[in-house]
Amino acid sequence: MDIKQKVRQMTLEEKIGQKIILDFRYWDSDGEGQKEMVVPNETVSKIIHDHHIGGIILFANNLKEKDQIKKLTAWYAAMKTRGDIPLLIGTDQEGGNVFRLPRDKYASFPGNMALAAAIAGGMDAAVAYKQGRQMASDMLSMDMNTNFAPVVDVNSNPLNPVINVRAFSDDADMVSFLAEKVTTGMREQGLITTYKHFPGHGNTSTDSHTSLPCVDRSKAEAFAIDIAPYKYAIDHHVAPDMIMTAHIQYPSLDNSTVPNLKGEEIIVPATMSRTIQQVILRHQLNFSGVTISDALNMDAIAKNFTPYDAIERVFTAGVDIALMPISISSPSQANRLSELVNLVADKIRKGIISESEVNASVERILYLKQRYNLWGNNKKNLLQASCYDKKLEKQIADRSITVVVNKHVTLPLKNKTDRYFILTPWETQAKGIAAIMKKEGYQNVVAAKALKSTDASIKLQIEACDVFIFGTLSNQFSPVEKDRAPSMNASDTITSNDYLSWLGYAAKLGKKSIHLSLRAPYDIVTYAQDVDGAIAVYSYCGYENGIASSVQSLGEILVGKLTPKGKLPVNIWYDYDVQTNKGTVAFPRGFGLTW
Repeated sequence: MDIKQKVRQMTLEEKIGQKIILDFRYWDSDGEGQKEMVVPNETVSKIIHDHHIGGIILFANNLKEKDQIKKLTAWYAAMKTRGDIPLLIGTDQEGGNVFRLPRDKYASFPGNMALAAAIAGGMDAAVAYKQGRQMASDMLSMDMNTNFAPVVDVNSNPLNPVINVRAFSDDADMVSFLAEKVTTGMREQGLITTYKHFPGHGNTSTDSHTSLPCVDRSKAEAFAIDIAPYKYAIDHHVAPDMIMTAHIQYPSLDNSTVPNLKGEEIIVPATMSRTIQQVILRHQLNFSGVTISDALNMDAIAKNFTPYDAIERVFTAGVDIALMPISISSPSQANRLSELVNLVADKIRKGIISESEVNASVERILYLKQRYNLWGNNKKNLLQASCYDKKLEKQIADRSITVVVNKHVTLPLKNKTDRYFILTPWETQAKGIAAIMKKEGYQNVVAAKALKSTDASIKLQIEACDVFIFGTLSNQFSPVEKDRAPSMNASDTITSNDYLSWLGYAAKLGKKSIHLSLRAPYDIVTYAQDVDGAIAVYSYCGYENGIASSVQSLGEILVGKLTPKGKLPVNIWYDYDVQTNKGTVAFPRGFGLTW
């Protein structure tokens, strides 16, 4: 099919629609309140069709059970805009912390940092490719054709609240290498892939879901670290199909300013920077694929711009697709989308947004859809069934667990008659570890959830045990992770001071103690001097209709059924200074103990 001719035949509104991806996480069809949208809805279908929308992003709110998911996604897959153009149907299927499909039905994998820890410990790098194939197979079997993954941010800031364990490493070469392997596995199955978040979200200490971060790095450092995975992929002809922008300020790349909602001049976010999106990404790096913004409802953007101003600036910067530029959750809100499309059309007619660039943008989007045989003369059916295999997930988890501290050869735990008290942020984590220990003959095991309100009972359990095992999450959840995380009252949120208090109480009583760093391993230094053992897990999920692989692997490492082989894929720092990006390395990248 001649794409250029197709674009010439499209109306301006049809072109704009192709440049928009919407979410329908919630829907209120009868005025009785919003409910999670899990079934087809004809009003939503009409909104998509009437506005020629190019794609849909799904969240855990939409994805509950296999049969339900299949009905919903098949309904989306059957939709066509005028001209028989199908939707991009995508989600954030990163593995690890950010995983939208039900974990008990699909291979969720322990995440990017865990994968890097396993490979750093000597596991065959082919598992990264196999993981990509498995994830693609699961998505394609559910009629999803687009993955907003992998994350290729180089997590050089240990205080990063939103990327951290979602990154492969703090080493740009390792990130480049593993991203290529995972992406190749996904793409060879026929899944559209996305590198994110350009030009690099790894050196931030604030979360773009809640505020607008600023990266204080030189231009040379930006290219050597943050931009390196993109340059590697493009130069080696393994570039992803799409690149997602970051809602960050990066003054060394573009220090121009724009007015925000308050009329204040702020440094332009990378998502809205023509220098970053066109001069650097398109011209210097020679990226010819599709670009997409990160979600435009994130506070980094929403607190500074109206939806109308935001989409104009995104398109003026040359970004191809605006992700979630406006929220529609009831029939009465459909007019908001009409207003948005009309505004963009008016800006194009006035020459504020270049029509020739819009045409080129739509051509890239349609070429992408055609290349993956979603429409035109090369339509093909997506995979009808996944090749779901829990063994690969478990193998990676087994090889990822990293023992960082082991004083007096405390690990593995040899005495089956000792009394063990396991305390973790989620009850499912402690219970999962306890179940493995009991299965191996450790009968005196107590599992509990860490809450401030249970301080007295926690101390009683510490008094009664021989070994105190406690798990931490290193920092609070980012909104991007909260889809399937259990809720917790703010008054019961545990801090490192709470754990240090309990740890100090255990030490006073002469108890042995073991720290489990369940998320990014940076918090190991907080407790390393005061514990007998410390283990980096990289994946905090506990029971979900079974035992999550990393919890199972962790339990088997603790009791000596498995030998630890994982190595740290990041440096763990003492006294890290976010202002200078300097500190003292406590445990270097590549470090890891074994029996």
